[in-house]
Amino acid sequence: MMKRILTGILLLSVALLVLGACSNDSSKGNTEKENKGDLVATVDGEGISKQQYEKELEVMKATYEQQGMPADQMDKKQKEELEKSVLEQMINAELLLQIAEKDGISIEDKEVDAELEKIKANFEDEKQFEEALKKNEMTEKELKSQLKKQLTVNKYLDSKIGKIEATDEEIKVNYDQYKEIVKGQEQEPEELEKVKAQLEQQIIAEKENEKISKLVEKLRKENEDKIKIIEA
Repeated sequence: MMKRILTGILLLSVALLVLGACSNDSSKGNTEKENKGDLVATVDGEGISKQQYEKELEVMKATYEQQGMPADQMDKKQKEELEKSVLEQMINAELLLQIAEKDGISIEDKEVDAELEKIKANFEDEKQFEEALKKNEMTEKELKSQLKKQLTVNKYLDSKIGKIEATDEEIKVNYDQYKEIVKGQEQEPEELEKVKAQLEQQIIAEKENEKISKLVEKLRKENEDKIKIIEA
């Protein structure tokens, strides 16, 4: 699901991102007046650093390139939209983290350690894990800090969204759509029972993302006066 923590190398590449991630610890405590040239935005006085923003932008560009949309082939408008999207995601992530903490959401060290072990399990050994960290210019301590933030936001979102389920009718509708697509590709569709779990997760993820989007939109409207974008 979109809000769940990504594992393995992918997480190490996007741990700096939102639904992915929150602003860098080094920016904490910065206000709009302090080091203004080093900030791209503040959320209730907490700074989002230019360095962190540029890192996240590069990660997003790499993601687009993997999808066959390299940044160097984007026109000016597309690049501006991408840059704006990354900044908005960072602002939303910082806002969610602050609200979650004010709401009393807390994460124990053992929860962070459990998530870290899941990530390490995707690597052959400790050395490969450490090499991945080095490649992404992160320390294990920084990764754990990001994991704690993401877990905090996840727990807050879970408390607000509640349990989401997919009905049999919704699964059937999605299965019928799947069959049409597969038949259009002149292939034989799988039986419903073989793809039911996948279709169910897809429906739940879509519902979850829709609720999260509405919640974030509501929170942004309620806290817009606390958000300041700093022009270069």
